[in-house]
Amino acid sequence: MAWQADPRNFEWQLQLILVEGAASVNVFVFLDVTYIAYLDKTMARFFVYRFLIVICLLGAGCRPAPETVTYELRGQIISIQSEKNELTITHEEIPGFMPAMTMSFAVEDVRLLMGRKPGEFVEATLVVTKRKAFLSRIEATGFANLSDPAGTADGFTMGKVVRAQEPVQDAEFLDQDNRRIRLTAFQGQYIVLTFIYTRCPMPTFCPLMDRHFATLQQAIQANDTLSAKVRLISVTFDPQYDRPAILKEHAQRVGADNRFWTFLTGDELVITNFAEQFGIWVALDEENTSDITHNLCTALVDRSGRLIRIYRGNEWTPEQLLTDLKSAMGSE
Repeated sequence: MAWQADPRNFEWQLQLILVEGAASVNVFVFLDVTYIAYLDKTMARFFVYRFLIVICLLGAGCRPAPETVTYELRGQIISIQSEKNELTITHEEIPGFMPAMTMSFAVEDVRLLMGRKPGEFVEATLVVTKRKAFLSRIEATGFANLSDPAGTADGFTMGKVVRAQEPVQDAEFLDQDNRRIRLTAFQGQYIVLTFIYTRCPMPTFCPLMDRHFATLQQAIQANDTLSAKVRLISVTFDPQYDRPAILKEHAQRVGADNRFWTFLTGDELVITNFAEQFGIWVALDEENTSDITHNLCTALVDRSGRLIRIYRGNEWTPEQLLTDLKSAMGSE
């Protein structure tokens, strides 16, 4: 006669550990089954049903991370770029998002810029999504003359900027695998080069460059001619923090294939001099090393190391760059 399991003898314990995250709750379930013998179908169903009911009840309490997050910002307006619907603000720390720094912010409603002027102290609401960030509210709270307008982004002075058909200055770097490498090592390939830093919090700045390069990488991988002749290079302008191990983690996070996409760091002075030829300016806060104010620049370089074109800011698209790249390749 087959043994019949008695539910009264079936002891099981469900231990639940709830770990609260910043934006969601992760549920970890551990089963401690202290007595299981030859279960008949009825007993198996008894166990499964009770287990599923508990899991369903728990699932009802879980919430995905929100798609849009808002933060309150307080700071002083440094400059206004009306043609881009942007303004640059030196702001206090935004708890949970970014340290105090100077940053350009976009507005979707151009009316928010009306009446604003450099020197104003403002309170604003910053809206951040996965793809963009913008100010939805700006209110003036006071005014003070800027103490050093020459030190702001608009007053930054640069050395000679490389022009189309001129050779790009060489430099020595460390790649994400901690190997010493010079830019000239990539001669013979077309180079698409940009500048980022891994701690950049603004989705329309460095993270956007990463997304654009990921799109370019997909196009390169899908085309035999491009995959044999094109190299993507991201150079950090935060070399004190972005050491090779950090860049390697970042490369994995953004899906970079090291056959086509390389990340470079190196000596701070070397990188500064290298970046200046493209019109890159970087302002570092000596007291807060994560406070980095910068502009954006992406360059297309031919196989002999000469500049084809520089793309300023974040308004260029992968499709536009691919068109320029194929045009240059076709004119060889």
